[in-house]
This record gives sequence, C-alpha cells and structure tokens, in this order.
Amino acid sequence: MPRLVVESGADGGMIFPISQSLISLGRSVSNSIQIIDRKVSRHHAEIYYREGNYYLRDLGSKNGCFIDKKSVDKETRLVNGNQITIGETILVYESGPEDEPSFSESSSKSVKIVENLEWGTLEKSLAVGKQPPIDLEMKVSGEALFKDSHKRLEILYQVADAIRNILNLDELLNQIMSIIYNVMQPDRGLIMLRDEHTRELIPKTVKKRTEDREDITISSTIVDRCLRDCVSLVVSDAALDERFSGSESIIVNRIRSAICAPMIFKDEILGVIYVDTQTRISSYGQEELELLTGIANQSAMAIANARLHGRLVEQHKLAREMEIARTIQMNLLPKVYPMLENLDISAMSLPAKKVGGDYYDFIPLSEGRYGIVIADVSGKGVPAALLLATIRASLLIEAQQKDASVTNVMTKMNQMACRDATNNMFVTMVYGILDPAKKTFEYSNAGHCFPLLFDSAEEMEQLKTGGNFLGIMENAEYKSKRVHLKSGQIYVLFSDGVTDTMNSSGGLLGLERLKNEVRSGLHKSAQEIRDGIYEASLDFRGGIDQFDDFTVVIMKVV
Repeated sequence: MPRLVVESGADGGMIFPISQSLISLGRSVSNSIQIIDRKVSRHHAEIYYREGNYYLRDLGSKNGCFIDKKSVDKETRLVNGNQITIGETILVYESGPEDEPSFSESSSKSVKIVENLEWGTLEKSLAVGKQPPIDLEMKVSGEALFKDSHKRLEILYQVADAIRNILNLDELLNQIMSIIYNVMQPDRGLIMLRDEHTRELIPKTVKKRTEDREDITISSTIVDRCLRDCVSLVVSDAALDERFSGSESIIVNRIRSAICAPMIFKDEILGVIYVDTQTRISSYGQEELELLTGIANQSAMAIANARLHGRLVEQHKLAREMEIARTIQMNLLPKVYPMLENLDISAMSLPAKKVGGDYYDFIPLSEGRYGIVIADVSGKGVPAALLLATIRASLLIEAQQKDASVTNVMTKMNQMACRDATNNMFVTMVYGILDPAKKTFEYSNAGHCFPLLFDSAEEMEQLKTGGNFLGIMENAEYKSKRVHLKSGQIYVLFSDGVTDTMNSSGGLLGLERLKNEVRSGLHKSAQEIRDGIYEASLDFRGGIDQFDDFTVVIMKVV
C-alpha cells in the first residue's frame, strides 16, 4: 500500500497510508490528511488513483504544491521517492509492493483447486529445470500454432524484453498474463505464486475471456504433478477423452485442452502458470507446451528479481523510518544544559541501533530547581524506544507536580512501567532533584548503574540508595538520599553501555577503567571529562561495533 511519510513539519515522522482512491490534504479537519501548517490552505491538494498510478493535483491553493522542488501546475503522476512540499511541510511519497491493484478481468471470481485423482493421465510433459528428461508420447491433435521454432524463439525474446525492467510484482504478473493472451489466446489463464512463508499456492493474476461469474475450478492433479516432478504438462481434448469422462472439474468447466507450467528459479519453484481452452477447435500440443514453458522460465527470473527488489524497497523504507525515529528520539534529548552558577554540566547519548533505550533529561522545576534523570529500558530498538517515550512523557508530568518529592515521582514511574511494560521489559532509572540554592542533590536509584561521586582523586562514593527496577513490582517502595554539593565534586551518571563496552577479545571496559578515566581528568571541564570517557571507550573497543546504548551525564561543582 502506498503512503506519505512526513519528513519535516509539525507532524514530522507521521506515516499516512493511502488506502483510498481519492484523499485530500489541507489545513481543515475535514481533509483525509490534516496538515497543521500556517502556509497550507484549508483544502490544498488531493491525491487520486487512475489507471494504475497515483496523481497529485493542486486545488488552487495560495502557496501551491511542489514535487522535488518543481511547481505543480497541473496533475502530476507520483513515483516512489517523490518529495512533496506543501507550505512548510515536506512529505515523501512511497509506493508499496501493492501500489497498483492486480489486473484481473475476473478479480471478483475465486479460484478453486479441486482434489481430483481421476485427472491423472496426461498426454505430454516437458522437463523443466535440472530434472532428467521424461519420455513423451507425442500425440498431438489438431493444428499446432507454433511449429516454427524460430518464431517461438522470437516470441521468447519479446517476452524477455517486455518484462526484464518491470520491478513491481503486480505490474509484472499483469504483463506476463497479457503476453500469454496475445500469443496463445486461452479462454482462461491464471498465475499462482507460492507464499514465501507458508509455501501455499496463491492465485495472483486471473483472467477470463468471457464475463461469466462462475468460479475457476482446476484439478489439483495437474498442479501437484507439475510441482512434484518439475514438469510442464498438457492435457488435450480432455472433454472428449474417455480417461477423463468422470472428472468433475473437466465436466463442469468443459475443458478441451489445458497447460500447466512451473516457474523455477535456481531450483526453487516460485509458482505455476495455468491456461486452458473450452471453445477452441484446436487443442494445445507440444509446440504450445514448449512456448508456455519458455515464457514460464523467463517469468521466473523476472519474478525473482521483482521480489528481491520488493524486499530491498521494504528494507529501504524500514531504514528510512528508523532514521526518522532516530531523529525524533534525538530531538527528545535536551538541546541545552542548565545554566547554573557554580555547576558545569555536560551529557551525551548514542544509541547502539538506529533507536535505543537510553534517556537523560534536565527538567526545570519551581524555585530554580532541576530534575535530573538518566534511564535505561531493557532491550534495544523500536520496543525500547516506544516504552522510553512513554517514560519521558510521564516523568515530565509527574516531576512538575506541586511538591512532587523524589520518592513520590519514582513510585509513580514504577506504577506506570508496571502498567505499560510488556514482554518482561523493565526500566532502570536514577532520578534526583538538584537544588542550587540549598546546594543539595536528592536522588533515588531504581536498579540503575550506581552513579559515581568524586570528592577527590582518592575519595569516591557510589550513589546506591533507592529500590527495585521499574516495572517489576507494582508495590515496590523507594528511598532517597540527599548529598551536599561541594566545590570540586564530580557526579558521573552513566548507563551500562559505558562499562559494558566490549573489545575484540570479549573483554569489557569495566568500572575501574571508568573510574581511572575520571580521576585523570578531575581538573578538566564537564565536557572534557565526558569526551574523555567516550574516547576511552572508542580506544578500548577498537573496530568493534557499539554493542549497547552509550549514555553519560557529568555534573561538576566549580
């Protein structure tokens, strides 16, 4: 399904699926997609579907529409990756693997594969792939359509040329079916592909020459034999053959001749092409069998390429979404540090993946105080990032309540985590209130790495007071401790991604190396200490990728 991804604007990061043939865009709430932007008209533009494509049309807006920075004067066809600018909002159009409806003159009709063991003796077969040749009984009835091998070869070249550059799977299957109808003129035809996960055969493209509403019923025997033995099969004059006189599917559908050909790519059966005729005087024979087999071989390669392209497109979309998520998450971190007299602050957070589970913040409170927090959600990636966003929003609300104490805030956060955390996820957190006027820092530690408090090179204390992880026990109790700010003190709050930095031998950076790095920089600024810790981690792991989210907060009393 195609969609619009808001790359920048008030709704940056939002994704809007295009699930209807006509959607409207504008500032008014009555639009399919409402865009909050002062430069967007109430009814600004619309996107509509026509003949296999989506188009953008400006609705006479004041500031116009732009596609890839070019003004849209009239309706313009959208292609994957188009950057649409409306006002100050930028949206990216992404066409999905199901962007266009599958072409089918009988799309409303179902396909039934009937279990029918009586339709089992076939007149002709042709080995496909690496299977050994099968002896054939040549018994062709009627005039062959393609006796000229040069003509068949020319048709196959045309097939290859027509489908080699089509990477949209639905469009490709429709083109293949159109070619088959042009050169073989069947009464009914369908392409079935194996589901990549369940391996079940799924009808993808179905076409009938007539407009009747009957279901298409085919025998399982010919399909099963085709798949099992990797052979193309033809049944000729089925309705007249005494061997098939009791075959229900042939009687119901009045099949005179049918061909089923497997589509094989690198020894993998991707699906089958099936065609039959009910009214033709001539039956299908060896020449038609060879031609459809050739078309199936060409189609298999094209389908494999289209599927690979589809997977690459999905990976690209996922990577793009993750980049957007990373941008949003990084924007949630503080842009500036508190400007406090006699206190030097610096911090950083780097996710191991595109998005991570670490978080820190400086929350302005009443009377010039600040809430200081560092947290780590178990796990990494999108689940951790989602829980982290919930944690942040809840903490901002709870911390700024009147007279909210450290322990009360921690208790509320634990209750929230118990409610929202799933799949055994939990949160570790240090939350404290920094009071510059009273020169105190009151904190509580919920199972997080113990922050380090350096008074000097020799004197170092770990801040351990608190309670259990958040999200484990709903009735957990938390304690707090107040420490007094003294000149020269350095507070180091960090996540386990710092001490768990791993080198090529599997060794960990560890707490002692972290302590030594801080001790060696007691005379430095908070930012220099922060950068020194990060540089030490880079030197330690060498060329090894970052294993866990890396977050550190430095507060130095000067």
